Amino acid sequence: MGNSIIASCVVGWTFCSTALLTVSCEKPGAEVPLYSPEDVELNTLVKNYTEASYTSRITEVTVTGDKVSVSGSYAGDGEFFVAEIPPYTDLLRMEDPLSVHRPESDTFTFETDRFTGAGDLRYDRALSRWAVFEKTPSGENRLVSFARYADSVPSSLHRPETVLKNKKGIGGIHPNDFISDFDNLDLGSATLNMYITMFTYLTPGEGRVAHEYGGKMYYFDEGFIETNLDNVLLEARRRGMAVAAILLVQPAKDAADKELGRLLTDPACNGGNLIMPDMTSPESVNCFAAVTDFLAGRYCRQDDLYGRVDKWIVLNEVDAARSWANAGDRPMYVLTDYYIKVLRLVYNIVRQYDANADVLASFTHSWTGIAGDYPAKDMLDVINAMGRNEGDYRWGLAYHTYPWDLLNPRCWECPNSTFSMDTPCVSFRNLEVIDKWIFMPENMYLGSRKRSLWLSEAGINSRSYSDADLEEQAAGTAYAWKKIEAMDGVDAHQWHNWFDNVGDGSGALLGLRKFPDSQYAGAPKPAWHVYQAAGTEREDEVFDRYLDVIGIGDWDIIVDSDEID
Repeated sequence: MGNSIIASCVVGWTFCSTALLTVSCEKPGAEVPLYSPEDVELNTLVKNYTEASYTSRITEVTVTGDKVSVSGSYAGDGEFFVAEIPPYTDLLRMEDPLSVHRPESDTFTFETDRFTGAGDLRYDRALSRWAVFEKTPSGENRLVSFARYADSVPSSLHRPETVLKNKKGIGGIHPNDFISDFDNLDLGSATLNMYITMFTYLTPGEGRVAHEYGGKMYYFDEGFIETNLDNVLLEARRRGMAVAAILLVQPAKDAADKELGRLLTDPACNGGNLIMPDMTSPESVNCFAAVTDFLAGRYCRQDDLYGRVDKWIVLNEVDAARSWANAGDRPMYVLTDYYIKVLRLVYNIVRQYDANADVLASFTHSWTGIAGDYPAKDMLDVINAMGRNEGDYRWGLAYHTYPWDLLNPRCWECPNSTFSMDTPCVSFRNLEVIDKWIFMPENMYLGSRKRSLWLSEAGINSRSYSDADLEEQAAGTAYAWKKIEAMDGVDAHQWHNWFDNVGDGSGALLGLRKFPDSQYAGAPKPAWHVYQAAGTEREDEVFDRYLDVIGIGDWDIIVDSDEID
């Protein structure tokens, strides 16, 4: 993988970013898609479900090596049963649950085999939800409890999380001649794009390693993986860097195996640079689960033979789903519910290999404003509500804190980044908003543990290579770092982009280095030297020259959380 597969785009005030060379953004005022009647109805059902109250409940789901134990209770004198809901079955329109269990009393615990048949597949019930239903006098099945995912799954690896030595990271690491930046910039973290459709196949072939999952064989291009994934992960591991892998799915036309691409494409998908993996059929779910299982098994090992992945970022910027996680034109509650299924699947697989692995949900810089399709905060509220209702889990945020206008390096002036919890946008200027949000008990894991917050993709643009424009980028870099370093809720920041890249859209030059494949040969920009000094004894010496550019007398730029309304 080279630097050419990192890209982003800006059109007017609407911004989206990801990691593909082809880009497509909606212009301001673009027509809102018309949703199908079925999705409109389902949107209402999901919304009502997040706000519902039930007297019956599933209280615990425990998975062992070969069994699943389900406990709960129901209230009433009717006919009740517990249904198993696999990811490819719709809980709120249930027709054919994978299994049905009829408790003998209103308080129950029952046990079932962990693995079962689903067509010609061997299905792992660690991925299922369980819910109580009542058979009504008219013969309908009425949901009378929240569904619940597995509270715990057995893990083969129990080791401490990688300790972040600082908040300084780089986004989209890849093999190149500047790996020495890992040392020269003293990086503590990084992200790595894993385009699963670039290296996964349904059939054997030369150089492909086989992996069995769910009774099916899948094949992986070992040479591609060694060159583009293993090598950079090993370089990061040698330096004690924490790495988040970004799981990305391309449309079928861009997949190395077109049949696999079609299998992973939702039937409603209608375009996009990246897509949501299909969660509507057992075969498609098994395929995506198999890829996740293969990668988790490879990069969550005690010996770190191939390198280590600490966190798993699931897809990219899902609030701009039509461009970056396409599953068709779907209303917000429907799309978020879909995304939660993917988050949960990845979580319950990677935790089997690493008991401390997190999954991170990916969003643009939108908050209450719309940078793509939906406000990020609305989607986060749904994810939070679903976690409270269906059993909480270790999800965190992979947030992209660009200025609203990506081309403007004067991030301290971003007009849509206000100091309000209802701000349209969260950028470097108002990081205090998301820092306050992440510590609110209602947003914490089980109400008491802060979720991971990685600013996994964000940088400052230089409008050109003129001295004045490079100085403004460097000033924005210093300003951004001062904000990041002061936020206790921010764990790490991954600068995007490592190099200037024609794929970054609308002429954006986000790199710390100039174009590598040009007369500039990847030369460091002033922003590179600012980033190098960040967090060192030379920080003030390097940073203070940019105070006049920003128009301030000192670095007292942090807004007290009490001032945020």
